[in-house]
Amino acid sequence: MIVTMYGLTFKYAVLTLLFLLLSFADEISVHADLPDSAPRVVIVYSSETGEVTENVKLLDMLIGHFTADMTFIHTSKLEESDIRNADVLFYYGEVVEVLPAKMERIFESFSKTKVALGYNVEYLGEDYDFIQIGDNVLINELLLVEGNKKNELGDRLIFQMKEEEETEVLVKGVGNGVEYPLFVKKNELYYHASHQIDSLFSIYLGEVFHEVFQADHPEGHPAYLRLEDIHPLTDHTILKEIADIFIEKEIPYIISVIPIYRNPETGDEYHFGDFPKLLEVLKYMQENGGRVILHGYTHQYKADETGEGFEFWDVDANMPITVPPDQTPEKKQRSDFQTEEEYLAFLAKQKAFEVDYIKTKVTKGIQDLVSYGLIPYAFEAPHYTMSQSGYEILSEHFSTYIGQLQLGDRDWQIMAPAPYATNPTFLHGMKLLPETIGYVEPDNPHAIDEMMKRAEEMTVVRDGYIAGFYHPYLGVEKFKELIGRMEQIPNLQWIDLQHTSNVVKVDNISVAADEEEELSVNVEYFGLLKSAPEFYQPKVKSTATNTMWVFAFSAGGMVLLFVLYAVVIVIRRKRTEKGKFYG
Repeated sequence: MIVTMYGLTFKYAVLTLLFLLLSFADEISVHADLPDSAPRVVIVYSSETGEVTENVKLLDMLIGHFTADMTFIHTSKLEESDIRNADVLFYYGEVVEVLPAKMERIFESFSKTKVALGYNVEYLGEDYDFIQIGDNVLINELLLVEGNKKNELGDRLIFQMKEEEETEVLVKGVGNGVEYPLFVKKNELYYHASHQIDSLFSIYLGEVFHEVFQADHPEGHPAYLRLEDIHPLTDHTILKEIADIFIEKEIPYIISVIPIYRNPETGDEYHFGDFPKLLEVLKYMQENGGRVILHGYTHQYKADETGEGFEFWDVDANMPITVPPDQTPEKKQRSDFQTEEEYLAFLAKQKAFEVDYIKTKVTKGIQDLVSYGLIPYAFEAPHYTMSQSGYEILSEHFSTYIGQLQLGDRDWQIMAPAPYATNPTFLHGMKLLPETIGYVEPDNPHAIDEMMKRAEEMTVVRDGYIAGFYHPYLGVEKFKELIGRMEQIPNLQWIDLQHTSNVVKVDNISVAADEEEELSVNVEYFGLLKSAPEFYQPKVKSTATNTMWVFAFSAGGMVLLFVLYAVVIVIRRKRTEKGKFYG
């Protein structure tokens, strides 16, 4: 009876241990923390297909700086109940259409902040009667009225508006020396007189949206420089010289790392463990302000050189990766199948391959880096290319994405940066730290000048990011020029990924950094990494891991006690039976 009760106690102890382990495992969420008071925004849109377009996703990126609580609804599907709990109501007319009659009634019933962009404003009710649109006019400059900030723009057409006395102009378009209102305000009503929101438009909209959302964000420009495409064949001497410049200037920076270099001709693979001097430099950088991010696993999909290939996008077929690199992907439409079930099964098979492909690459990449003591903080897709479902898969493992975003699956070249940090809905909880000024192009003697011009454009936004990247193979002198020019930009604030909220997570590894400058790295020692080359436990805060070991040893101790107790019971029983036999 005693043994049975002890067995039950042991089972409860094991269950408790498993519960606690699972609790710790779920304690770190990969999704970015967002304020509970973020405004609820409904965006109603007109598009040619009825689906969310690349331009609508640009709007998603702009609004995501102020809230992640966004709902996108096509005009044909809008109901009064959709706006009941909204704080801000947007309408984006990307194409000309006659809006449903109920749109006017619904918009008129909304008494809070409203923003309209582009076509069809005449269908939004009496509140927007102050917008009188005439002919199109050609502009080639944008002017932010407050602060008188002006930037050149390629020739664009905008709608000519008649100004009313009660209307305040926030942004103007300038053409042939004539100024035209572009973004205007009347009380809590706003209007953007163009269906275009890309390029410089997004920068100026990014600034005036602070007015829309009454967001008094402090002025200052978060900045970073990325050292790009660091793989096992990188020259460690140049890397060390650049690292010492960062250290001397006390500037934190980002190291964009590819764990494996694969020779496309021979198939040979090279790891950091094969180049101990380079690995030593990377650890030196990590200990002195350099923050590693995962930049793919091999940075290639087909027979491309590492650093050149498109690892998460089939650039030849211009579509998501759905088959192994030695196979030809199938492009099929609904009309190619006899039944809906067959079509859905085809899509499911393609999606399943992509899910497995991305998860495998990401998991191996993180495991490989951590096995060498290199701690990743975020992810950057090679050439910024990834499918929309790819972002969703990625969001299960990273809370932070670095770079620019591909805006759809139609064409990889349709991509854009945001002017500031943002949480667009199509990143599924990940925050974007954008790259905004480009990079030093090897064959462009004016590359740094062009980067500085883009940096100046970004200063239009009060908290606009000024971020770019540099390939170390270009040498130290060009880097000195770039970093020196960037240091001259007013109100620059170098960001440190270790001092911001970032989470990285795969099955047996989790990494978490927060604003309190604490880094936690937790590794499951029972799995793959136990035998990984040169693995060591980083000297960082690792409370969760230590606690798990305490529980593991406690459970082991309980097992040992149980075995000893059982042995004692058996010995006592034998002695008793022996005494009875001789008695």
